[in-house]
Amino acid sequence: MIRAIVTGAAGRMGGRVISLIAETDGIELAGAVERTGHPAIGRDVGESLGLGRTGIPIRDDLHRCIESGDVVIDFTAHEASLGNLEIAAAKGKAIVIGSTGITAEEMKRAQELAASVRCVLTPNMSVGVNVMLKVLADIAGILGDDYDVEIVEAHHHMKKDAPSGTALKMAQVIAESLGRNLDRDGVFCRRGMIGERA
Repeated sequence: MIRAIVTGAAGRMGGRVISLIAETDGIELAGAVERTGHPAIGRDVGESLGLGRTGIPIRDDLHRCIESGDVVIDFTAHEASLGNLEIAAAKGKAIVIGSTGITAEEMKRAQELAASVRCVLTPNMSVGVNVMLKVLADIAGILGDDYDVEIVEAHHHMKKDAPSGTALKMAQVIAESLGRNLDRDGVFCRRGMIGERA
């Protein structure tokens, strides 16, 4: 049985991950973590999410439950994800990170940490999107510099980062295929943690 700790447990994605764990054989919830000061801290995670009592309290520090799990599942914010990766690496625990907005400096540190621990870090867990990334690399390589490249995306109003991690990954794949440096050559209309749209 795989024992999972979910960070961002009271959030939309964390709650969905916990619901899926409850429905899935071979994996069980071993811990739940939220940011310091969150109103759900100390409450039973199942009761907070409408799943019934689990006996697992929502903690405000991953250190307090890291030993109880085999893997950390993190869909929080990029700064928190890097801190959670540091904790997981120090304890030799696997981690899955689906957070977006990770900076180049954070990615460099994440790659260093991931060298010593099992880590999946991707801005999009969709099989279809990951197949699309492979196809984009092939297409960009075939079309070459004779074509202009533009990525236009639309998201729900609650999306806090722009461009999204998926759009950035698409741009990175295309830039690498064309032998370009995205940080130097990319032109962005909106960039960074800009917050939800009004």
